[in-house]
Amino acid sequence: MLFGRPDIFGNRHSARIYLDEDHLAVMHEQRPDAEIHVIPDRFSLKPIPVIYYNVKFGFPASPVDDGVLAQWSTKDYQAVTEFQLRTRGVKLNQVQLTGFLRGDWIAIVPAHDEEGRRGNPDQGTIAGTLRTALFAQCVRASRVLQMARFRSERDADPWTRFDKEFRDQLENAELAEVETVFRTVSDVYRAPEVRDRDRNVTTQYFHMAGRSNAKEWFGMTPTEIRSQAAVEILCFEQIYGPFSYQAVVDRELPIISVLRRAHLRALTAHRIGREAARYQVAKGKRVSRGTRARLDFGEAFDLNLWGCFLMALYGGLNPAALYGEFEPLTDLFDLAAWFGYFARGDHEELPVEIAVTLARCLSSNPGYAVSEADIADLEKIYEEVRYLADLLVGEENLRDLAQQTIATRVPAQVAPLYYNIVITPSTAKPDDPDARIDPRFKVGKGQHGLTLSVDYENLPQMTEGEKLSVRRFRPLLW
Repeated sequence: MLFGRPDIFGNRHSARIYLDEDHLAVMHEQRPDAEIHVIPDRFSLKPIPVIYYNVKFGFPASPVDDGVLAQWSTKDYQAVTEFQLRTRGVKLNQVQLTGFLRGDWIAIVPAHDEEGRRGNPDQGTIAGTLRTALFAQCVRASRVLQMARFRSERDADPWTRFDKEFRDQLENAELAEVETVFRTVSDVYRAPEVRDRDRNVTTQYFHMAGRSNAKEWFGMTPTEIRSQAAVEILCFEQIYGPFSYQAVVDRELPIISVLRRAHLRALTAHRIGREAARYQVAKGKRVSRGTRARLDFGEAFDLNLWGCFLMALYGGLNPAALYGEFEPLTDLFDLAAWFGYFARGDHEELPVEIAVTLARCLSSNPGYAVSEADIADLEKIYEEVRYLADLLVGEENLRDLAQQTIATRVPAQVAPLYYNIVITPSTAKPDDPDARIDPRFKVGKGQHGLTLSVDYENLPQMTEGEKLSVRRFRPLLW
């Protein structure tokens, strides 16, 4: 058994995956001659060409004629898996994906085409992905905060009947808080490489681009997100702990701040990388010392380790692309990104490399090494991994699946954990102001079918002809 990285050449980006040496040799023999799929991502964050190869097939042998790549004096080879392509902001079409799965190479040529010509201005794949996540999370946060404020108002005066008009008026105050976060982070991040139009983002984006991004990111319209947020706020205590409005705010607003900071960082880095590639790499030169200095931002612009974990969890990208000091933890960030995709229902398969990292984090000694200043954040990440595993799947179930996946080296389908509540009155929708949890039933949960837990202190007394309104959902508010 080969414990560690199948890439024996020591590439720091290799996937940590367990493969038998014999198994690896057989795959080498079955591998057809690799083709090169060139993706002219002209405005990538990397100022040098990046060649991704499938970790299953080991380090690629140099082809006889590598075509357009022959002109590059510097190449960065990175061993990744199919899932890790996504966390690195690489989008493939079906032909390219099929080729990658059979051992072809994916060559990302940044900032220019094969002849070094400048392309149409864009924000790059990574910046674009973060922008989508940011605007979608803003729509989600506005709905979640609105429902949490409504819940707190109702708790303060339970005898008052509130209507939808009153509830919807609460939205403005919460959006103002989110906009304050936007402006604060944008003011701090006054890098000259970021244009004013990219820096000055206000809440108008939540109502415009954010609404369509929310559907793309969560698979829900803003109305559906409000309904989902309402039902989770109703049963907050039984899933997340004692309810308080401030606790919800303290969890939601930092997410927006992290994604906003990462988005601005990506915009800045991509513009620097674009210019460096255009004027230097295109001519076969190395990145100059001055350019490297511009890429090393001050502490005021950086995310700490916990912020990078949140960026991966809610942004779906590995922050090592933006914060190189955390490259040794790239596997941990891939795990965070997987939790995010799974929670959104976008990826319900547990890849082998994610299973390895997951089993390590759920063990008694995960063993990641960080600086002394980051130890507290690392411990917080371990706790969050256990919390997410228990909330989304069930820790024991997910632990067993991880061990099974590692043993068989075959990705496993993960059954999500569903929560079920009974809403009263039965005619009310989850986001109706009058909706409440039926006190006769507890919140039920399970992977298969519909399960309800009975409160034996208040045994259900059904009246003749009474109907139940049952809401089945996967957690959205973590």
